[in-house]
Amino acid sequence: MTHPLPARPRLRRLNFFPVDGDDVIAVHDPQEFIEPFGLSAQLVPILMFCDGRHTPETMREAIARETGKTYATAEILRVLEMMDGWLLFDSPRFAAARAVRDREFITADVRAAAHAGGSYPAHPAELRKRLDDILSLAPDDAPGSAAGLVGVIAPHIDLRVGERAYAPVYRTVQRFAEELRPDEPVTFIVLGTSHYGTGGLFVASRKDYATPLGRLQCDREFLSRLEIELGAPLEADDTAHRPEHSIEFQVVFLQHLFGDRAANGTVRFVPILCTSFHRLFDHDAETKAEYETFVRALRKTVAESKTRTVLLVGGDLAHVGRKFGDPFDAESVLEPVAVADRELLDIVSRCDATGLLAHIAADRDARNVCGFPPMLAFLDTLDVYGETSGEIVHYEQWNERETSSAVTYGSVVYRKAEKQTAA
Repeated sequence: MTHPLPARPRLRRLNFFPVDGDDVIAVHDPQEFIEPFGLSAQLVPILMFCDGRHTPETMREAIARETGKTYATAEILRVLEMMDGWLLFDSPRFAAARAVRDREFITADVRAAAHAGGSYPAHPAELRKRLDDILSLAPDDAPGSAAGLVGVIAPHIDLRVGERAYAPVYRTVQRFAEELRPDEPVTFIVLGTSHYGTGGLFVASRKDYATPLGRLQCDREFLSRLEIELGAPLEADDTAHRPEHSIEFQVVFLQHLFGDRAANGTVRFVPILCTSFHRLFDHDAETKAEYETFVRALRKTVAESKTRTVLLVGGDLAHVGRKFGDPFDAESVLEPVAVADRELLDIVSRCDATGLLAHIAADRDARNVCGFPPMLAFLDTLDVYGETSGEIVHYEQWNERETSSAVTYGSVVYRKAEKQTAA
């Protein structure tokens, strides 16, 4: 089947990075339809005008006007057809490829590991050693007893980068696992950032997650009760989960810490991705109603659960610099970003959902805090456990100098507040 080239080609959401010392642009596809590859820098003038507004003819005119380079229309057309073959455009060819892959994923009952062999080892023994090495980095003053644990905010940055942020929060979960009765069932409600999903505010999946450590079972009974509370079925299209790392990284830790209990289904999880919540601070009535309906149903499902539940967020903080569309190098703003991040962490540690929304809305999320959506849903669900307190256990910045960009992240542990006894 042939697929026509769009009359006005438009690039998909791809990441382009210059390669130092080479006349090459590195192309990375966040949705992983294509493997990373190098594109000749000579094609940049054509890429500049693949914006959905130019035909090959007007592209030729614009390139000549803006850069002084001259191309024949036939030459531009040949390059565009080649690029479409590489699945760089939002085009009929890409739509067909996406439909095939999405159909395969939706009908599967298991979500296969997407990041094994990259962000973490693909061999089980190597992965367990890697996770033990990360846990060993927890400081001596990391939280002690996990009694009363009701939730954690963990990062989802690459494990090769954020190991010191994962260490204290999952050392606490490890203590929770050690203090738990071996036969006590637990369900982790995992709220992750959706970097690639579209559609509704929340994208749940009924799939088990597979990793090199086996298969972590989804608590489908919990999701069925959630549907009853929603009064509507969950969205069947869960394809946003396929490439997403924000939940996968939490799953490997849970499998490692709970071992046989994770393998036999005593410990299960509920994977829920959160998309963009920006319209909430635009006071969009439809978005507010959708958000409140879901969170209200989630709260009630958690409250009525006969199985112990723990809320878990996989979310990072700021994303600043040229890689993320800013016109400045991240290094120039790291200090004020740290101040703002610590203010945010203080707000979430105080379980202040209203304060978090106001903090993000104040500058319209200028720092690109990708963990904002799952954190907000987490905080608005948290008080179902009664009075809780949060403890910030880590904050860190990753300055990626080669792309003039930075990502920041932190960790928080939540417990039921200790009751004061009368004297």
